[in-house]
Amino acid sequence: MNILVYATTFGADLWCFTHFLDRQPGVEVRVLLDDPDVFRSEGVSKLFPLKARLIKRKWRHAFMGPGGFEPDVTIMDNNVPLFAPSPKGFMLWHGFGWKGPNDEKEFRWLHYTIKNCWGDAKISNPNFRWQCFGPWDLKHRTEVSGFHPDNCRVLGAASHDYLSKPFNAALAQPYYPFDVVNQPTVLIAPTWHYGEVFSHWGGDGELFPKLIDQITANGANVILRLHDSFRYEKQYRTFLHSLSERYENVYLKFKDKNPDNFLDLKISDLLITNYSSIANLFYATGQPVIHVYPVKDADERFLWRSKTFAGVYKKEVDSARFIWKLPPEENGGLVARNFKELQQQVDYTLGNPPCCKEAASQFLDRYMLGADGNNCERIWRAVQDLVYEGSLEQATHLEYAGAASQ
Repeated sequence: MNILVYATTFGADLWCFTHFLDRQPGVEVRVLLDDPDVFRSEGVSKLFPLKARLIKRKWRHAFMGPGGFEPDVTIMDNNVPLFAPSPKGFMLWHGFGWKGPNDEKEFRWLHYTIKNCWGDAKISNPNFRWQCFGPWDLKHRTEVSGFHPDNCRVLGAASHDYLSKPFNAALAQPYYPFDVVNQPTVLIAPTWHYGEVFSHWGGDGELFPKLIDQITANGANVILRLHDSFRYEKQYRTFLHSLSERYENVYLKFKDKNPDNFLDLKISDLLITNYSSIANLFYATGQPVIHVYPVKDADERFLWRSKTFAGVYKKEVDSARFIWKLPPEENGGLVARNFKELQQQVDYTLGNPPCCKEAASQFLDRYMLGADGNNCERIWRAVQDLVYEGSLEQATHLEYAGAASQ
């Protein structure tokens, strides 16, 4: 089977499943991504090398696949090409998060491009499949996002298969500027949609140094991982760089400069996030997560940021409830509703690493098939079923569809 990976972000589930495909007999993979050289410079590329050929994406790839390669299926994580490079399309969505509403209005361009490539996903379609993380996600995608149930498969998250396995942090040491073997590491990975992480508590300029000072006093390192640098204003980027220059134990990463987050997830002992979907990946490590409640009040007006063709668009919304598809109270760790709580929770979690393990396990059981280690195999069976038009996945699909309706 020839597989084209059409990557918006080549990391997390998409990278993990590509790594899995690399080891399947009779499978040849090509990966289209923005900057292959940047990815090749990442530690994950050296520690877990791929046989798949990495190809720099160019404008023409929105209209046709890479020359000299005829894929049977195109696997995507977010954006869809304008014209189909293969007979079949498979969406391996880039994260199960809280952000929404992911309704048909929000997904209108996505539905349009899918229809242009493989036919309408709102009706039963033998040429397209959408991966769902669990029964709850299946219900949301079919009732809110507008995808026909026949086109959806409950498959879990590919990266859980890798993140739940033990890892020797010493292997990653060459790729970090501080000791990741003998010192704990705190991963701070906020979503960008709310702007400054602590604006509702006073401001990042005041509170980020206080947080880093506290983490440093606990003898821990900080990986400050943010979204693409171009999504932030210049003044804020300058501030973030000043933090990494001021503190020797702070490693600043932007997704467009350091696209891989796998090693960060594997070597970190604590995650702090304002409900980025990275939390649902980190749960599989069993390490604690502190969720920064992202607004002062769920019913208060605030500025919501989204990415458009023209750049970053800011919109004032009446209530945070509008943009949550999953309530923030549903999570697999602790919730900090003010800065004092966050400080208390940092001390507590660094001193009690197993403290959130049960909460994370319960969340994964409820929403993401329990991170049982079989997700890549499930996804692979679904891809084969799509390409070969067989019935490998039918029994599993019906079983979980029934669970979602209960």
